[in-house]
Amino acid sequence: MLENNTVENSFAGKGAVEMMDTYHFEADPEMRALLEKADINGEIAQHVYDLRDAIGWNQAEFAELVGVLPSVIEDVEESAYEGDTLAVLGQIEKAFLKHFEPQWDAAKTLYPNALLSATITGFKFRYFRYHCGRTAPLDSACATASPRNLKKPQTIQYLLEALEPWQHALKRNRQELKIFALAGITEWCHLDRSFYITFSGKPDEHIRAVDVHRQLIDAFVQYLHTDERTALKQWRQVLGAQEQTRYLTELEKALHERTFAEFPDTEWLVKELIGFVEVPH
Repeated sequence: MLENNTVENSFAGKGAVEMMDTYHFEADPEMRALLEKADINGEIAQHVYDLRDAIGWNQAEFAELVGVLPSVIEDVEESAYEGDTLAVLGQIEKAFLKHFEPQWDAAKTLYPNALLSATITGFKFRYFRYHCGRTAPLDSACATASPRNLKKPQTIQYLLEALEPWQHALKRNRQELKIFALAGITEWCHLDRSFYITFSGKPDEHIRAVDVHRQLIDAFVQYLHTDERTALKQWRQVLGAQEQTRYLTELEKALHERTFAEFPDTEWLVKELIGFVEVPH
């Protein structure tokens, strides 16, 4: 039988839990636990690499900042670290919080925070498509895009393509928040080339906020495909009237205060989601 660390390294970074059906390990709790740990280590590896890449440092420079040997950073990024990777992640987050001043303060309310942190972690800004709200010239589909006035096929296609990366970004963000929750981290930071933003709170609360966004985007996508509002009605029912009011209030306040001024992709999404929620029943 393979040694534990060999199993972890073999599956790390390859969607290990998703591969379980192929390898018929579902019935073996011990093997499942190993694979789940390998999957988490793979997510941490990507997160650590992204943080280091965001500031353009090599592994030795990064290790000096964190206070560990360069070999530790190398092993973590290769999903080959035999120690506690969650502890290393916590040490990295604390080092960033201590040594860097935020270049931009995050929104103070939960729902805007959930979108901003997803923008930073799930996709780098340069990978997002141009959306409504950018200063760049708008194409004809973008200029007319509105969930309340969907007439042209090109408009529907534009919206579907624009929403797709957000589905991925929020999924990635949720995975990282789960790691923070496991590590007991209540303060974390995310970087892109131009921005360093700090977040704080209970990761589980941020996960719930991310899920609200994801479920609403899924409902929006269903509406675009089918012109049916079934998923939107379910979203409203599950969220409840009070939380729906909070959701809209926080996002509308963020728009009014220009919280997303430096994040045109996020501003675009917020406007579209608000418009979709306000579609007549």
